[in-house]
Amino acid sequence: MKIDLKELGKRIKLIRKGQDLTQEMLAEKAGVSQHYIYEIEAGRKAMSIHSFASLTCALDVSADYLLFGDEPQLLDVDTPSSHNQLMEIAAELNPSQRDHVLEILEVMVPYIKN
Repeated sequence: MKIDLKELGKRIKLIRKGQDLTQEMLAEKAGVSQHYIYEIEAGRKAMSIHSFASLTCALDVSADYLLFGDEPQLLDVDTPSSHNQLMEIAAELNPSQRDHVLEILEVMVPYIKN
């Protein structure tokens, strides 16, 4: 399945504007540059999984809405987010270490779900 970068960019821009955020404000919240936000919203730039996760957190919106345009599902911002904790932990790892953690999670998650 191919992600339509232009549609993804439009959804990000729509949500950003709906939250009265400038590109600069969103960039600061997500930890990226304003130009990067501009490129994403224009559909010219693909994101790494880490940048994508940072944007979903910064916008407080579900990843499936950004990717596929389903009804937006706002995250509960009043409770501590384990997602943010995972992102902070992952940010401290080098790419090889993150790959190892991902491999471990891929094995563990099916057992946790049951």
